[in-house]
Amino acid sequence: MLDIHAMQNEANNYNVFPRRILSLAIMVALTILAGGLVRQAAAQEPSPRIKVEPAPRIKVDLSSLDRLDEQLSLLDKMDFSYLDKMDFSYLDKMDFSFLDKMDFSFLDKMDFSSLDKLGKLAQGKGVGMGIGRGVGSGSRSDQADDDPCEFKIEVLQALFRADVPRGMAAATEWLKPGSTQTVRCRQAALTLLARNGKHTATPTILSVARTDPDMKVRTKAISVLGETNDETVIDTLRDLALNSPQTEISEAAMYALSQHTSDRAVTVLGEIAASNKPVALRKAAISNISRRNGEPVTDILLRLWDADQSLEIRKSLIAALSRRKSERAGNKLLEIARGSDNVELRKYAINAIARRSGDQAVEIILGLYATEKDEELKAQMLSSLCGSSDPRVTRALIETARNPATPIERRRRAIGCLSRSKDPEVLKFLEDLLK
Repeated sequence: MLDIHAMQNEANNYNVFPRRILSLAIMVALTILAGGLVRQAAAQEPSPRIKVEPAPRIKVDLSSLDRLDEQLSLLDKMDFSYLDKMDFSYLDKMDFSFLDKMDFSFLDKMDFSSLDKLGKLAQGKGVGMGIGRGVGSGSRSDQADDDPCEFKIEVLQALFRADVPRGMAAATEWLKPGSTQTVRCRQAALTLLARNGKHTATPTILSVARTDPDMKVRTKAISVLGETNDETVIDTLRDLALNSPQTEISEAAMYALSQHTSDRAVTVLGEIAASNKPVALRKAAISNISRRNGEPVTDILLRLWDADQSLEIRKSLIAALSRRKSERAGNKLLEIARGSDNVELRKYAINAIARRSGDQAVEIILGLYATEKDEELKAQMLSSLCGSSDPRVTRALIETARNPATPIERRRRAIGCLSRSKDPEVLKFLEDLLK
């Protein structure tokens, strides 16, 4: 889980970020080099074909989604214009011939399988790989060549393209009790049924979701029910999400509800968010609710705020309210920023206002800054405005940096923000400070 405070510190110390970019570039280059050397070694010394088992299911913490916008927004406030003036021509003159003398044989013994898992995770799960929207299996590697199921999936997709009723009949046969098809093939059949059969496929998928003995196949069946957009599945999904003792089942049901476009699905997501289910699942439900359209969504979020006092859920609700264009959502964020008993929640609300309010954010936050007594919150307000070219922000930063009664840490932060400005007034002020 990403720490939002750590991200804020990174944003303030903007000189660190380019170094990390360079470090990342070096890491990517070495990874590519390592991959090429391993493949070259493999080509020189052929090995017998080995059947590769599918990668184990990777659990993803959905709760981080509701904070992703907040974390990425910090990058918008960082000024990288100085990179345009840097001279990298010296790289062309560097001699890399020393690499020819280095021994990279140790790479042959290293395990790069984690990179393959990361690539699959980034692409999304495929037809036969748990919850996801992809059609293929992701990477077309030796695994695809070795697994007969991969070829069967291609044939089944072709049959669906050529004749949907025949494709549905074949897929349904794969899903019958006692089927000899592999788990991967049966998961693929479920996805293809949901996409092509819509409501007519619902009874078959529901039967698998309720009774299949294999947990992977069951969770896949539950997760694709949302793609059918069939109103008749909502009650089943609600029951599975709220009452199943198995986390995998609840997660799959919540995912299906998030894909369903009906208003009832949003209502059930609200019930999940207000339930006693694990916090990660509740936060994922809140995040999904916030991305729906309409004022009823704001109603749900405001009711959840009034009903739940827990810090983590309220942070998630602040992030959700920041995505709403509703005036009521903005008023609630201002109320939290101005008067919450919890300083951390006030910080979250200040950042949310800066993200969602555009030009109005400057006026709102400067108004809060003028009356706020808490030094920590005043510093947070400066950080939320740092990088703005609005003259009102510039004047506030200059006044903060000039005032000797202002705590030194806040003055330093104001100067750091001003250092990104090309405004002649700012440059003159900095020169005067040196005198």
